[in-house]
Amino acid sequence: MSKRNVSRREFLRVSALFAAGTLAAACVPPTAEPAPVADEPAPAAPAAPAAPAPSGTGYREAPILAEQVQAGALPPIDERLPEDPLVVTPIEEIGQYGGTWRRAFKGVSDYHAYGRVNYEPILRWPRDPQDPVQPGIASAWEFSEDGSAITLYMRKGIKWSDGAPFTVDDMIFWWEYVELDPELSINPHAEYLVNDKPMTLEKIDDFTIKMQFDGPNGLILRMLAFHGNQWPLNFERFGCFVPKHYLEQFHPKLNSEMTDYTLFNEMADDYNPERPTLTPWPVTEWGASATRLIAKRNPYYWKVDAEGNQLPYIDEVRLDLVEDNEVINLKAMQGEIDMQTRGMDIKKFSLFKENEAANDFRTFLWQPGAGSHLVFFFNQSYTSDPVLQEIFQNAEFRQAMSYAIDRDTINEVSYLGLAEARSELVVEGSAYYQDDIKTLYTEFDPAKAEEILDGMGLTKGADGWRVRPDGQPLQILVETQETGSSLDTIQIACENWQAIGVQADYRTMERSLYWTRATGNEVQVATWGTDRGLEPFVDPIYVFPFDERSWMGPAYGIWYKTKGAMGEEPSEHVKHAMALFDEFITTIDPDRQVEIGKELIRYTAENAWVVSTVGGSPAPVIVKNNFRNVPAENVSDWIFMTPGNLDPSHFFFKQ
Repeated sequence: MSKRNVSRREFLRVSALFAAGTLAAACVPPTAEPAPVADEPAPAAPAAPAAPAPSGTGYREAPILAEQVQAGALPPIDERLPEDPLVVTPIEEIGQYGGTWRRAFKGVSDYHAYGRVNYEPILRWPRDPQDPVQPGIASAWEFSEDGSAITLYMRKGIKWSDGAPFTVDDMIFWWEYVELDPELSINPHAEYLVNDKPMTLEKIDDFTIKMQFDGPNGLILRMLAFHGNQWPLNFERFGCFVPKHYLEQFHPKLNSEMTDYTLFNEMADDYNPERPTLTPWPVTEWGASATRLIAKRNPYYWKVDAEGNQLPYIDEVRLDLVEDNEVINLKAMQGEIDMQTRGMDIKKFSLFKENEAANDFRTFLWQPGAGSHLVFFFNQSYTSDPVLQEIFQNAEFRQAMSYAIDRDTINEVSYLGLAEARSELVVEGSAYYQDDIKTLYTEFDPAKAEEILDGMGLTKGADGWRVRPDGQPLQILVETQETGSSLDTIQIACENWQAIGVQADYRTMERSLYWTRATGNEVQVATWGTDRGLEPFVDPIYVFPFDERSWMGPAYGIWYKTKGAMGEEPSEHVKHAMALFDEFITTIDPDRQVEIGKELIRYTAENAWVVSTVGGSPAPVIVKNNFRNVPAENVSDWIFMTPGNLDPSHFFFKQ
């Protein structure tokens, strides 16, 4: 079969044509049946096919590892696996060893292009979001009767990727020398605080630990499935364990030769090839001038399939460094990506379908778990301009800006008509969903928007532009790292706001710079997508100012995170939301927790703390025909670390 190449110029030109409306019959929802396996061609995998090598214990391993065992370079498999390895049930079938999984990413700030396929927390999100939290590194857990403590039972014999044993000491070290060290964390994260008091850890034995709180903790189970990963999760700096045996040598409190925390942070970083991990593919090649990240199989990985084959099936993951999402889409179209949804643009769907046969891939459509694909955060803690800050703090202003947005045009231009207007943070299927606020303030009504602004005293001058109370023109700047469909959305919204007399402009920048500015309270109007639409309270940064990532008021979020020690004290209506969440955390009655959650979601929507656009458009997923155990139907969301909750370690190339 010939491989079709598409030039970048042709790619961009044809993309625009297809976006104009030629999706037609090609774009249909995913069928209930998964893509067939037996009837499809099975091209050769990137690596030569090889049968798994048996061991004396009934476990099998990849041939490349069996060779190392035979050469004396690696212990036998029964010495590498824990006593009770986690057994992964296949989505389609038992896999085969070998191959290189090709992906693409935009660099260090695009961490989750790598991180999501290496999702390995203490507990796990299920494949089906409606199912309960699943065992992970911990095989079991139990709560105290009052819900103030959880005891975790770790799998005995799990080893780090360098062969060192994993024990609860790795959690205790993280807590005492990372989370409670102000040089590494300005304050313990909210999930580890109850009644403003940090938890305590009690070591029962090497594989059993108790997390004790000052009162009931109604979120901890879900938090261990979300933030229960190895710290630091790159720039997000979340987690609950680290390799003590490796990092203690770099900690200034334990090594007098360390004068600051620079080296500790470098060695703890997820991109450090020397850092031990518990993931299927630790980073093995990456550096400042690298153009490709290589992550190879972990010989001590602690999972097996239903027949006792040690996972992962795939030998290595390769991420090519590219300029932007346009290049990612182009590489996918040309068959240069084996499986990826991150960065894929729904506007390219028809081009994907057109190139499937020639370049040997399938295009799935996964349903999003996000409330809105793009929202605007008017920064209510923007102290650099007190007059503009006061305007942003007025809910009527935010409502007016919402009424001014032409969401129908956004839907057609950016999402091929497949999305819908939304203002609610959560989606159908969430316990907190309320249909009557789904489209609050989303009607396209420029006249109403102008009436509201006039009523606020933000009237137009002789030149047609609105004027602030201090006599200065009402100018706002949207800053973003978005490209593709989301950037189209920003352009349309700015044009809509200009049409009602607000001088709106936007500026794009590289992701890491944008993140630094937005979390640093330096951005007037920030943008992002409101993911976590099924589980908004596990990390409620869109619900209220929770921390510095809550860009409706990052300085308020820091105030909440540090219990008033830092940041800016918010207004009473913001404090009300904070108090509701504090009650939510300490509530273990599920019905009462849902009541509080619904109240918070409604409060956020009515106050328009985020100005949403549209949501519900499916996410394209590019999957090579011989890349298996990937479901045709799925709910994709950041909170679930998609595709991490699908067990990427059991993805494989079918020979």
